[in-house]
Amino acid sequence: MVYEVRRAKRVIEELDRVYEYISIKFSSESARRKIRRLREKMNQLKHMPGGFDFDERLGQKLNPYFKTQALVCDDYLILFVVDEQNQIVIITHLVPSKSDYMRLLKIDN
Repeated sequence: MVYEVRRAKRVIEELDRVYEYISIKFSSESARRKIRRLREKMNQLKHMPGGFDFDERLGQKLNPYFKTQALVCDDYLILFVVDEQNQIVIITHLVPSKSDYMRLLKIDN
């Protein structure tokens, strides 16, 4: 079974920011490699849409309809939901794993 993988607009924008930051701080080639690894990890969700339960880690649901799961890729968390009925994976967020993602995701505790 192959799932369609979709990226939220904010994920595409974050990929652009990651590329820009790495290309300025290091090199364009380093930025291309990082973006390639992130995209490859996201695309793996076509075949195996599973990760760890991010809602459980947060102690609350990010999405009222679907369980939010996460994958780690280098120093980023790829957050996504799976619509099993329509066979769609929606990548909802891309956040640095060392960041205060509670604040970035605007979660109240």
